Amino acid sequence: MNKIYKLLLGVQLLSFTAVAQTKTFTITENIQAGPKANYQLASRFSPNKLKKMVYSTSVDPHWLKLSNRFWYTFESPKGKFWYLVDPATKSKKIMFDNAKVAADITLIVRDPFDAEHLPLENLKFASDEKSITFEIKSTVDELKKDRKDKKAADSMQKKIYSFKYDLATTKLTEVANFSKPKPKPSWGSVAPDSSAIIFSRNYNLYWMDKENYKKAVKNEEDSTIVEHQLTKDGVKFYSYGSDGDGENNVENEKNNKKRRGAYVLWSPNAKYFVLDRTDSRKVKDLWVINSVTP
Repeated sequence: MNKIYKLLLGVQLLSFTAVAQTKTFTITENIQAGPKANYQLASRFSPNKLKKMVYSTSVDPHWLKLSNRFWYTFESPKGKFWYLVDPATKSKKIMFDNAKVAADITLIVRDPFDAEHLPLENLKFASDEKSITFEIKSTVDELKKDRKDKKAADSMQKKIYSFKYDLATTKLTEVANFSKPKPKPSWGSVAPDSSAIIFSRNYNLYWMDKENYKKAVKNEEDSTIVEHQLTKDGVKFYSYGSDGDGENNVENEKNNKKRRGAYVLWSPNAKYFVLDRTDSRKVKDLWVINSVTP
């Protein structure tokens, strides 16, 4: 009995100790709010703003027809410059003196232009490759050709000056009453000798000759235009030309029967051409949200 009593007493003491030491703990978790979207900071790295900081990262050669020379533009922190390259002689030179051209343009247009930021547009070589032409947009307002009332909304535009620059004499002259030619259709891939023009329609390849292409330049809806179909197995996502990337279903259905570009590479003798054709028919749709450029 004595042993049993001692054992019970020990159990009671242990129970009392356990009860006495029991504590209640309340666990609270501090959840901090996530960072807010900083659209102002993100806009600093938009494509349009990055262009002003990155400058040129590649060369786009424009080949001349009468020789193996080409010209290109390159922009750096020092400014934008135009270069003329002759691979045969391994030579490269600046096409013109930026400071002199900027001064000459300023005298004619009466707008200030600096040598580092010449806003030349549509620069082209003459057929004899002895001179170049280009355009400059001024701050002068003028009435659009199809408008009569200056006070009407969207009736004014900035005047564009056209210039001719002689590469040998470095003389700059204004081309008065310059009429800007109508731009050629973007869908036509013209052969080197202009004998044929390749394009796509409804996922297949077509071609037309030079005379019919001239009609299309004037009026793409001309019913007398004759075109010839080259392929018949083109389908959506396995096309010979443009699939209408970036278009929604309604736009794609509407534009599918129109002429589209075919990305072909012509041989120098205009007898052959090559193209890449990608089969994306088994690629699943990936829906994305269009980004908005600030």
